Formats: sequence, structure tokens, C-alpha cells
Amino acid sequence: MGFFDRLKNAWKIFKLSFALLKKDKSLIVIPILMIFSSLILFGIFGFLMYYYKLSSNYILFLAFLFILYFVMTFLAAAQSWMVYEVLKGKNATTISGFKRAFGNIGDILVFVFSVVFIKMLSSWLRGKGRAGQMAGSLIDYLTGLAGKLVLPAMIITERNFKESVVQLKDSLKAIPEIATYEIGIRPLMTLVFFIGLLLALMLGYSLGIFAGFIFFLILLSLMILISVYINETYYTTLYLTLIEKKKIKGLDLYIK
Repeated sequence: MGFFDRLKNAWKIFKLSFALLKKDKSLIVIPILMIFSSLILFGIFGFLMYYYKLSSNYILFLAFLFILYFVMTFLAAAQSWMVYEVLKGKNATTISGFKRAFGNIGDILVFVFSVVFIKMLSSWLRGKGRAGQMAGSLIDYLTGLAGKLVLPAMIITERNFKESVVQLKDSLKAIPEIATYEIGIRPLMTLVFFIGLLLALMLGYSLGIFAGFIFFLILLSLMILISVYINETYYTTLYLTLIEKKKIKGLDLYIK
């Protein structure tokens, strides 16, 4: 019975993530900024690589990687705080999210430096044969997963980066909810996307390529936006409820 209750926990948190967006539309602002920021940064990097023939410039690549992760982490921190405000019954604002992120800029920088260093390590491992590729991929995945819990710990509580990393041991109690999201819910969202792609192809065949292409672009944009929003909201809520043991109004979870 307990196992199925834990699966229900994940589904309840997932549904609450959508409910929060209905409650406060400002929560979608940061995910939009994240998408546009990444597009702009990749565009600038691509232009520099092509125009200045810097395809082998390792320092430029590291600088780009650091800037990209810093911008995405800063925005994710702001989003985490905004989600926290809505969960407390407040009206969230992008400005309040930015203020909180700026207030934790030191920990965010340490966080980004750590992630980039690990990325460099995993990249080096991938060049060491099949076993290295598997190890590098595993390290990247676990680092990304850990980061989703370390970030809200830094932003919502008064813990610094080191203390937030140490607290990761407490996340073991939330493994069923994490696994349900990573193995069940996220693939389900991907399946919905591919069904939409099939519909776009069918629409393109019946109404013309242009109509199908437009439908595909709209669907792709919405799916990316929803994925970014849900990812940040889900893990912030999971951290608060299952690790910090905070009570959220309207969210009845099984907590052992």
C-alpha cells in the first residue's frame, strides 16, 4: 500500500504544478525567459564560432558553457522562489524571484562552477572508450538530478551551497517520487509530444505542408515551455514537501 501511495504522491505533485499555473500566470514568465535566453546565447555562440572561425577555441567554449549555466541557474532560482511564494498563498512576481536570486548570487556562482567542472570531467571520461561514455553519461544525469534539489535548498532555505549538497542524503527518502517523475511522467509527456508530431504530419498531409509545419512549431514551443515549467515546479514542490516536510494547502501526501 505504501508503494502505491508514493506513486500517488508524484502524480499529486505533478497535478499541483499545473494548478499553480492556473492560480498565478506569472509563473510562466521565467520559463519563457529561459527558452529565449538559451536561444539568444546559442545564436551568439554560433555566430562567434562561424564568423571568427573559433571552432577549436576551448576557452571560448568554457566561457559559453559557464554563461549558459549561470543564466539558466539564475532563472531557475528565481522560478523556484516564485513557486514557493505561490505555494504559501502569495502573489508571485518576477521581480521578487530576481531579488531572491540576486541575494543568493554567491551560492549560485559556486553551484555553476561546480556543475561546469563536473561537465568537464564527464566530457573527459567520454573520450575513454565505451565504459567512459557510460560513466560520463551517468555522472551528467546524476548531477542534473542532484542540482534540481540543491537549488531550491539554497534559494528557499538559508542553507548555503555546501549545506544544500550535504542535505542531498535526505533526498533518498523521496526516491519513489523522483523515479516516478523521471521514469514515468516525463516519458509520458514525451509520448504526448510525439503524438502531436504525428498529428502535425497528418495535418500537413491533409491541409498542406505549411499548415502542418506551423502546427508542429506551435506544439514544439508549447511542449518545451510546459516541460521547463513542470520540471522546476515539480522539484521545488517535492523538495518542500518530502524533504523539508512543509505542509502545502490542498496537497495531501503520504509521508512516512
